[in-house]
Order: sequence, then C-alpha cells, then structure tokens
Amino acid sequence: MVRIKKEEIDKVYNSLYKPKERVLPANQKIPRKVDFATDIKTSKTVIYLVDGYNLMYSIDEIKNIAAVDLISARDKVIDIVCDFQGYVGKECVLVFDAYKNNVSIPVVSKEYNIEIVYTKMNQTADMWIEQKAEELDDRYKIFVVTSDGLEQLKVFSSSSFRISCKEFMHRYENLQKRHKNTTRNAKHQPLKELRKLLYED
Repeated sequence: MVRIKKEEIDKVYNSLYKPKERVLPANQKIPRKVDFATDIKTSKTVIYLVDGYNLMYSIDEIKNIAAVDLISARDKVIDIVCDFQGYVGKECVLVFDAYKNNVSIPVVSKEYNIEIVYTKMNQTADMWIEQKAEELDDRYKIFVVTSDGLEQLKVFSSSSFRISCKEFMHRYENLQKRHKNTTRNAKHQPLKELRKLLYED
C-alpha cells in the first residue's frame, strides 16, 4: 500500500481551493485605486452653437415664410431654439449671418434664455462658429447644429460634435411631445380641485 504524504495532499488542496494571487508581467503596474474625491474629472458644460439661417432653410414651413418675410422667419427660428433650450436646460447660442452689413464687430444680444449673435462684416455664421468652438474647446462639450458641408468637415476636425438641422428638429419635436405628455398626465389639477371645494355641500 502506497502512503501519500501530507505535503502532497496540502499541495493538491491548495491548487484547487486556495485563491491564487494575480501575477502581473514585470513591466505592468498594479492598477491604482480610484479616489473619487480627487481623481474623477467634472464633466464639461454642454453648449449648442446653432447656425440660424442654415436651420431656417432646412424647415420647409419656415423657408416658405422667409421667402416673403425674413424677419418673421427668423423670429420663428429664435422661438424654436428658445424652446429647445428650455427643454434641455443647456446653453444655446444662435448665430445669424450678417456679413453683408457694415458692422465692425459681431452684435450679441440676449433673447429670453438664449444668446443671439449677428456676425460682423465679411464673417459668415460658420466662420464665427468655428472660431468660437476653438475658444470653448477646453471648457465645453460643443454641439454644432448645421447642415453645411464645409462646416461639417471643420467640426469633425476638432473635438466638437455635429448635429444636422434635420436631427436637431427631430430631437426638438420629441422633446416637445414628451413635455406635452408629461403636462397632460400630471396628477395635480388645481382648477378641478378648486371647483370641488367651491361646489361641495
């Protein structure tokens, strides 16, 4: 009868049941434990830079209005971007070409909850947007709303993200529907409750 030594039994047991230590290659360091208080970077602020006339002429209804009354069409684009900002809660800058006007600096104004820019003489909206995107690149996550081919190439060459006008409107319409559904399904109905109080015996 062959007797098995205790050392051999222990060796087999340890190889089956004892947790093995992780062995890393000599040139690989053990991953450092993340300290959430110091290591995680705060996410960048989101900003939308919208090419105003590009958006205007991508929407058939507004394009038809623009053929008759450009100011009214522009106001409708402003309303859409204002609504969009209200839904997403992010910064929005709406840029209109004014490069044919004799203005030496861009005209910037606040309209409700968005910033509106009219470019200076000899500066198109895509030129202004390209320059602004470079300025904000290190501090913001930038979404450029345009369907202009040349501007798309410039945007893709930086760290900005392009949204086509069609996709922007698709997002806007979905947000609009969601907001209407939320309002319709709201449980709190103050007028109904007031009537109940007034006509209760």
